[in-house]
Amino acid sequence: MVRPRPSAMEPSEHGVNLSGKVSIIVGPDTDPAALAALEALLERPGGPVDVVLATDTSTTAHGSRIHLGSTEDNPTVAPALARLGVDGPGDLAPDGYVLATDRGPVAVLAGRDARGTYYAVQTLRQLLAGTSQIPAVLVRDEPLMEIRGAIEGFYGIPWSHQSRLDHFAFYGAHKLNTYIYTPKDDLLLRSKWRELYEGDELDRLAELVETANAHHVDFTYALSPGNDITYGSDADFEATVTKFEQLRDLGVSSFYIALDDIPTDLGEEDAARFDSLAAAQVHYLNRVQSEYVDVNGLDPLQTVPTHYAGSGPSDYKTAFGTGADSDIRIQWTGEGVFSPSITEESVARAVASYHTDHLFIWDNFPVNDGRRDRLFLNPLDGRDDSLHELLAGFTANPMIEPYASLISLANYGDYCWNPPAYDPWGSWAAVLDELAGADEEVRTALRVFADLNQNWPYRSGSPSAPELGADIEDFWAAYEAGDPSGQDLQNRLEAITALDEVLASMAYAEFHQDTRPWIIAAEHWADGLLAQVEMLVALAEDRPEDASAAAARVGAHVAEAGKATVPDQRADGVYREDQIVPSVGDGRFETFASRAWEELRAVLPYDPSLPFRGLPGTATTTIGTYQDYLPQRMVDGDLSTFYWSSRAPQDGDEIRVELEESHPIGFVRVQMARSDTTSGDQIYHGVLELSADGDSWTQVGATTGEPVAEATLAEPFEAKYGRLRATGTNPGGKWVQVREFGLAEVPPAG
Repeated sequence: MVRPRPSAMEPSEHGVNLSGKVSIIVGPDTDPAALAALEALLERPGGPVDVVLATDTSTTAHGSRIHLGSTEDNPTVAPALARLGVDGPGDLAPDGYVLATDRGPVAVLAGRDARGTYYAVQTLRQLLAGTSQIPAVLVRDEPLMEIRGAIEGFYGIPWSHQSRLDHFAFYGAHKLNTYIYTPKDDLLLRSKWRELYEGDELDRLAELVETANAHHVDFTYALSPGNDITYGSDADFEATVTKFEQLRDLGVSSFYIALDDIPTDLGEEDAARFDSLAAAQVHYLNRVQSEYVDVNGLDPLQTVPTHYAGSGPSDYKTAFGTGADSDIRIQWTGEGVFSPSITEESVARAVASYHTDHLFIWDNFPVNDGRRDRLFLNPLDGRDDSLHELLAGFTANPMIEPYASLISLANYGDYCWNPPAYDPWGSWAAVLDELAGADEEVRTALRVFADLNQNWPYRSGSPSAPELGADIEDFWAAYEAGDPSGQDLQNRLEAITALDEVLASMAYAEFHQDTRPWIIAAEHWADGLLAQVEMLVALAEDRPEDASAAAARVGAHVAEAGKATVPDQRADGVYREDQIVPSVGDGRFETFASRAWEELRAVLPYDPSLPFRGLPGTATTTIGTYQDYLPQRMVDGDLSTFYWSSRAPQDGDEIRVELEESHPIGFVRVQMARSDTTSGDQIYHGVLELSADGDSWTQVGATTGEPVAEATLAEPFEAKYGRLRATGTNPGGKWVQVREFGLAEVPPAG
């Protein structure tokens, strides 16, 4: 199947065999990238390929013939199409093409323009599918969206130079035509935006632009001057166009000014001249459009406004939209920063609110800079199939992991080209197979891994590892019915334990390297769950000693899964290894483990492998609650759930547990962050205290910077209350997560 799905594809009478001599007939100005791609596609031993330069409409050649080009750059294309009785590409949208075959044998790859010619070759590649036979087919194809691509706009570790180069080749193959360059680590885009590039930085940019152009990807250079610009300043205008001119000399023809996430108060000079932020901004944008973009015949200027979300009207949106030059393309993120769905009604309101005919989406999917422990490998979904009627297009904000982002970017390619024909799961399955390669074992393994990373937390009801979840549900149903074997679950867990070895041979080896921390963590979880399955079988068969022995093996695997193995880079710009615990399985591993431990606790309540559980009580906090991560989660006896604050703690803030009744307390444990072994969101500076009445407190321990804070008392302390009180602020403004806060009369046995 051809992807993106063509506008029209129908059978014709004759295919073309390319196993013998093949001649490619081109014009003097036929797109060289399309020709190079076609020559590479047809390259094979024993099958000569000649390139014939057409001098007039009658130019022909021997063997199977492929006419390549547009009607403007190749004089043989129009007559070749006429002989086939096929309309030319002249009435198609930019980037469109016609691909036709007939007896002769002859094929015509006719682009509406150079990019369309290149895309015709990409479609031919899929039709050939590794063979030397073009099927009898007529394709007439055009995109329904003008802008289709990605914006490298996330925080965290920027993409490597090589990964950007690799992305451009992938974009060209998937008919994505836009890459917006705005990495957060390029200071010459932001704090040093007035300065020019030089040396290695300039050389790397030149290579990026050259490679993007070779794959017909518009390299859009996005400047972010809003933190310190004076919008009415002639000097700042000149600094802008001087910077753009340096990039234009490299081959850039598409420019963007980003005005998001900046101060909203005007400086003294602008405040004296303009009556609003929007008025100042559109003055600046319009100068760039009229005095630089129009004068040099460049693509229309693009921008994201300071107020970039929500479809309802506002004074800012009205002033910005009505004041901006009508050619300027305006980006919008949807109803929120993250948009679970983007509907026709929402877009229609936004178009009216921004007063523009050129709205396009900055789609914050699959970006993971707010959840750097996660991969989002679920398909693009929730975008109406009629948005092309209102929008210029989409650019996806991808993940920190460039190659893991290819799944969703292929989805965007399919969706933006032909929204009504877009099939999320079909598109998803196709790109997984492409990334895996032809080996069925690798394809199956990649599907198993992708299933473990399906939940998108910004959409209510997003599925969580659905295939693994189904096997777990079947296991528990059978277990309750007296059949503890759970072969389907065991088979899946065993497949997960082999992921690293199998996926190492996938076609896109970089995907394997990108995602390896999550692959390894999944393997450790699977090993732990296999031991728990063995434990449960032993319990069902009344073999308590064997159950205890199997349980003893679980902890080591879970501890390995909880280690920080994902690198990170924060605001200081320093790359650091092993900073983040990878979260994989969408919570399925943790919930299975918790239930399995309860089965063991019911039979062997003092088994040393059991997780610590405190006395029953109620939890409260002074640090607020993020979303539905409620305080009660830290006393529910379930390490797979956690409380999450809504801000960083200040001196004097606390988390507190009130027991149902007073007890002689001999042990206190607070398990924070996402694992016992890696620091994260937690209270870094604090003291553990106990109280009989909730007013008078006695310190029994203190935090050490580790995610687990605990205290073993030499003598029992009669108490009904326990708390962890912050005595200072957290590094980097980190929030607080607490998985369990337990008070007990005696320390745990393990």
